[in-house]
Amino acid sequence: MNPKSKKRLLSILLLLCLPFVLSSIRAFAEDLANEEASVTNTEDRQEENQADLGSNPPSENALEAQELSPEQAKKILKQKEKEEKKRLKQLEKEEKKRKEEEKKKEKLEKKQAGSNVTNSQPEKKPGTERVYVISRILPAIWWNVNPSEKVTKLEIVLSEQKLYVYQGGRLAAIAPICSGTKDHPTPVGHFKVINKEILHRSNKYGCFVDSKGKIIYANATVGMIPPAGLHYEPADMPFFLRLTDDGVGLHGGYLPGYAASHGCVRLPKSFAQDLYPLVSLGTPVLVRN
Repeated sequence: MNPKSKKRLLSILLLLCLPFVLSSIRAFAEDLANEEASVTNTEDRQEENQADLGSNPPSENALEAQELSPEQAKKILKQKEKEEKKRLKQLEKEEKKRKEEEKKKEKLEKKQAGSNVTNSQPEKKPGTERVYVISRILPAIWWNVNPSEKVTKLEIVLSEQKLYVYQGGRLAAIAPICSGTKDHPTPVGHFKVINKEILHRSNKYGCFVDSKGKIIYANATVGMIPPAGLHYEPADMPFFLRLTDDGVGLHGGYLPGYAASHGCVRLPKSFAQDLYPLVSLGTPVLVRN
């Protein structure tokens, strides 16, 4: 083959291969461009993530949680449970103490309400020494009196050993009493308060006392001759509300819990003192069995 033919053949081959070469070059260029774009996007995303981390850094708790081992986590959980049990135990202890204090307070209130022992203080006379005697004075069962309103009716029920106090049509108070014995019964019926005396002394009954004021015999009566060295003193009947001409009335005194008087109606001394100013002369009194 002559040189001209070779050149012509080579030219033809080049022309035939040229499209493939150009296509390969174009594809290579596109791949290169895509790779550069991908790298750029990756860098942009990394920069954005770093920016987010800079504006919202992870909390210490999160870092600690990430760094804790299972053993450390169990240890912390156990410590929390121990603290919670300790707190609950303390609360139970405080609640128990509070209930005990309430019980003590309630017991003390009941004891004070049920206390019925007080010192009677008879009037001392010049030249004598009076020995104070412990007397049983029961408190009022119930007191709901209006101090600015007068009592309109008193009702004594002997079978119950109770006094009922009325203001208008309203029951205002209830108190225990001590009425007369079978030998000296309290008269029943309708009465009125005919006399009032704060420091009344019995004109029938009293006691024998020695020179020091000590009571030697408590059931003396007027006219009895005292033994040598003793003298007669009438019985104290404070806050007396007379019902009959022969001396029966209501007054503060000793309440043994059963009928034991000479006919009068004994009341708790503190109750008689509070009741006295609220009762007027003429106030009706009903005494019934």
